[in-house]
Amino acid sequence: MDGDVGGAPSGAPSRIRPATRGDMPEIVDLLCACDVAEVGEPDSTLEDLENDWSVDGFEPARDTWVAESPAGLVGYAYAGDEFRTGELEADVWVHPGHHEPELAGRLLGLAERRAARIAAERGYRDAWLDVFSGSDNRLKRDLLRRRGYALVRTVYRMTADLSAGVPAVVVPEGLEIRPFRLEADERPLYELMNEAFEDFFLQSREPFDAWRVRLLGHADFDPGLWWIAWDGEQAVGGLIAYDHGDLGWVKGLGVRRPWRRRGLGAALLARALAAFRERGQVRVDLGVDAEGATRPLRLYERAGLRATSAFELYTRRLDG
Repeated sequence: MDGDVGGAPSGAPSRIRPATRGDMPEIVDLLCACDVAEVGEPDSTLEDLENDWSVDGFEPARDTWVAESPAGLVGYAYAGDEFRTGELEADVWVHPGHHEPELAGRLLGLAERRAARIAAERGYRDAWLDVFSGSDNRLKRDLLRRRGYALVRTVYRMTADLSAGVPAVVVPEGLEIRPFRLEADERPLYELMNEAFEDFFLQSREPFDAWRVRLLGHADFDPGLWWIAWDGEQAVGGLIAYDHGDLGWVKGLGVRRPWRRRGLGAALLARALAAFRERGQVRVDLGVDAEGATRPLRLYERAGLRATSAFELYTRRLDG
C-alpha cells in the first residue's frame, strides 16, 4: 500500500474514526485519487482492498481508520502484521485535494500506536514499522523523516507491453516447467519460494497455512497462472501471477540459489508473459527491489519491462 499527502486549504480538523466495510467504496475512491496524483492513473480496486482486509489476524475495526470532513472521506490509514516476523507495516493516505497540515501525522500516529500494541501482544523483542512512499511524494517523505523513519530501500514498478509479442526463451537443459497442481504443489512451492527469497529484504518465514490463505485465497487466484520449475523431483523455481482484468501482475518469481544464472528466471517469466498474451492481456506489471542481491532488475529489463514508477521504503524501530 502506498500513500499521498497534500492539497488545498480546508476548514475545521477532520474527524477520525475506525473504518467499516460500508466505507470501502469511498476508501477505494480516495486511493485512486492518490494513485492518479502519484503515478498518473488509478491503481486500486475494491477487490484489492477486500484482499488487504482478509489477511489473517487483520481486523478493520481496530487496524484501520478513516478521516471525514464536510466534503466526505479525505483520509485513510492502517497498521498490519502480514508476515509475523516483527517487521510490521502501515500506511497513510490523504486526498491530494485536501490540505490539512496535521491530518497525515494524526493518522500515522494511530497506525504507529496500533503497530506497537500488535508487537507487544505477539511478543516481538525487536519490532520495526515499514511505510512506503512514492519517490515523488515530498510531503509524505518529509513527514516520515520528521518522525524518525530512515530510507532503506527503493522498489520499482515495472511494466511489460505485450502488444508487440513476447520473446521466446528456452528452458535450461535438464529442467522442466510445469503448471501448478492444486492439492499437490502448495508445499513444494512454499518451500522453494522461502529459500529463493531468503536474501530479500522483506522476506519472512510466513506460516504455511497463512501463506496458503493469502495467495490461494486471493479473489483473482488462478492456478493456470502459477508454474513450478523442476529438476527431476525437486522444485527449483516458481512463478506466481494474477490476472486483475485491467492488467496482469507477477506476484513472485524465485529460483533456488544453485539453479540461478542459467536462464531459468527468464524462462519462467517468458512462460507467464506468453500465457497472459494468449488470454488477451496486453499489460503485465510487477514490483522489483532495486538493490536485490539476485539482480532481478536486469532480468526484467532484458525481458522488455520498463520502470514506470518508484517507491521508497522507510522504517523505524517501534518503542513500546
